[in-house]
Amino acid sequence: MEQQPQARAGRDMRLAYLIATFTALVACTQVGGIIFPTLIKRSPTLLLALSSRMRHLLFAVPAGINPIGYSVVGFLRLSAAAWVCFALGYFYGDRGVAWLERQSNGDTPATFRWLQRAADRAGAPLTFFMPGSNIVCVLVGQRKMAPRRFAIWISLGIAFRLIWLWIAARLFDSELKRILGWIEKYQWWLVAAFFVLSVAQGARKATKNSPSSPKP
Repeated sequence: MEQQPQARAGRDMRLAYLIATFTALVACTQVGGIIFPTLIKRSPTLLLALSSRMRHLLFAVPAGINPIGYSVVGFLRLSAAAWVCFALGYFYGDRGVAWLERQSNGDTPATFRWLQRAADRAGAPLTFFMPGSNIVCVLVGQRKMAPRRFAIWISLGIAFRLIWLWIAARLFDSELKRILGWIEKYQWWLVAAFFVLSVAQGARKATKNSPSSPKP
């Protein structure tokens, strides 16, 4: 009986670490999205460390990022988010899924239900083709996919994403460079626009969802 409070405290600390890490990653993503126009040519590697969204990965290539930096930073950044979300689903089940849904995709119930069905039927391929989806990672965790199996599929999926985006960026190099020139010309106007959009989205989400977290 005396071990029960200790076990609960351990679970509480694990949950606190997961939520703190997830919150930090989301904050980095928001910052990266806002200052993307100023970072993409000056420091594309730093941009990917903040946020390895597909558009950032795509534009980082014509911006002149080192291939090693692109591969290592992109892989680690996507992996970090994937494992945090997988752990939320794996250790906290329905409560972890419900919490993450409220944080990210609470306004797209149809899409969420489709992902739930896909995770039931084909969790491994879904992980491979959508390695950047927080919801997918938490759903396969909820369904108790073996961590080793998740590691294999998420790693393959991230590697595949990095490779095909690099190839696509090379194929459309001239077009992307023209867009980068336009972004650089109007970078501060774009930063202001992205900031206003981010604040508006945050306010909309705050009014729609009250803050909460899963209980162990």
